Amino acid sequence: MLGLWILPISMAAGFLGSLLGLGGGIIIVPTLTLLFGVDIRYAIAASLISVVATSSGAAASYLKDHLTNLRVAVFLEMGTVVGAVIGFVLAS
Repeated sequence: MLGLWILPISMAAGFLGSLLGLGGGIIIVPTLTLLFGVDIRYAIAASLISVVATSSGAAASYLKDHLTNLRVAVFLEMGTVVGAVIGFVLAS
């Protein structure tokens, strides 16, 4: 049953995420866990992969329209990577 719904749910999450500036995880994680009984760890992992794809598409669009300050983006990304590594280490 999950296979039939995964495409429309992921499309809705990507659409709303990019339209509202939210991560698609706000839709994907609750849907997978509450409606389909997916373990929370797997739902979060699936959401993270989905958000990377959505963010990449949105970033490409912003770059094309010259709406991105690359200098700021590089500094934000460096901090994000460091924070992600620290979070991974603490969670393990």
